[in-house]
Amino acid sequence: MALKVVSMQELKLVVLLEPERAGLSVAEVCRRHGISRASYYRYRRRYLDEGVEGLQPRSRRPRSSPGQIDRSLELEIVTMRKRHPRWGARRIHAELARAGRESPAVATIHRALKRNHLVAAQPPRRRKADKRFERACANDLWQIDATQIALAESEPVWVVDLLDDHARFLLAALAVVSPTGEAAWACLSAASAAYGLPRQLLSDNGLIFTGRLFGVEVAFERKLAEAGVELINSAPAHPQTLGKLERFHRTLKEWLQDEGPPLDLEHLQLLLDRFRSHYNSERPHQGIGNQTPAERYLPGPQPNQSLGELRLAAADKTPNYPPHSLLRKVDARGIVGYDGLGIIIPRRYAGATVRILEVGELLHIYLGDQLIRTLAPDRSKRYQTLGNRGRRRP
Repeated sequence: MALKVVSMQELKLVVLLEPERAGLSVAEVCRRHGISRASYYRYRRRYLDEGVEGLQPRSRRPRSSPGQIDRSLELEIVTMRKRHPRWGARRIHAELARAGRESPAVATIHRALKRNHLVAAQPPRRRKADKRFERACANDLWQIDATQIALAESEPVWVVDLLDDHARFLLAALAVVSPTGEAAWACLSAASAAYGLPRQLLSDNGLIFTGRLFGVEVAFERKLAEAGVELINSAPAHPQTLGKLERFHRTLKEWLQDEGPPLDLEHLQLLLDRFRSHYNSERPHQGIGNQTPAERYLPGPQPNQSLGELRLAAADKTPNYPPHSLLRKVDARGIVGYDGLGIIIPRRYAGATVRILEVGELLHIYLGDQLIRTLAPDRSKRYQTLGNRGRRRP
């Protein structure tokens, strides 16, 4: 005997007619069937107004959704995600805001991605660290480290990189065969030629950086001390101290995975140079309020900033310079003398007292803590023009 199938519509009709047929009160019928009296009378009104058709299941979707984003905006979000599969809701939110669009909340973007089946279920995230450190200004602390990269033939090579702690600005990234003290110093030299010297440098306890755990002093430490840069190290087996660089390495490797793999060391260096431009100037960073690192690191002095304002700013923050640095006064033409050379700097610094620091083949000229020029002097010329000047730091 076949089973009889009863629809939900028929069940509702049986419940509505039961008080009259069985002589029971509405309250007793509701208790027997486990429904509320409000539901009974709601379906009774529908039955009296529309007949049996009124008992059909109805959609619970709200008549209006004032919080739902515009369909064209949702389509744009979906397109951005498909074009950049690594972009999450936070990155899409930042990109929309930077493009001058009115961006919905991050949670709203995430729901739009879920509706379109573009995000998979994620495991619960680990609790974020309560304590974070960040230096108050650029060039106060740099972080240096090395990470291993695989070439196309699975051959391992290394990247030595430098990151500014305040701005997350990638100062240099150097492809090398193996991590050595010479490679670390070459990376630091390249960064200091463009951006000056930091007050402190943070590294792990690798022998290329420090021999403190072995009771020796390595060449990298000696050169840093001669340059007047203080080296500080993380605690042993505590990579969280260099957490900014550790997280940066993940971003770097994901980008190389999408753009690579690198064929050889030269190709890897070309990719690193491309990545450095993208990372510093194009990619908004969540850790610094969705600014790019370049926006935070290189705002530059204001064009109308007077020499008096520059002097006051310099007086507020005067770092500790190494003993071999020299004070010199800039003449009215914007020229400062050093070792028989006339070094030309912007004329707005005329009359100021600057400090000159020689590191290897480079000269760094500071006003207070502001680097105003870096150059490799040409000893065959009396005057050192601005044509070979280095970049300014904020």
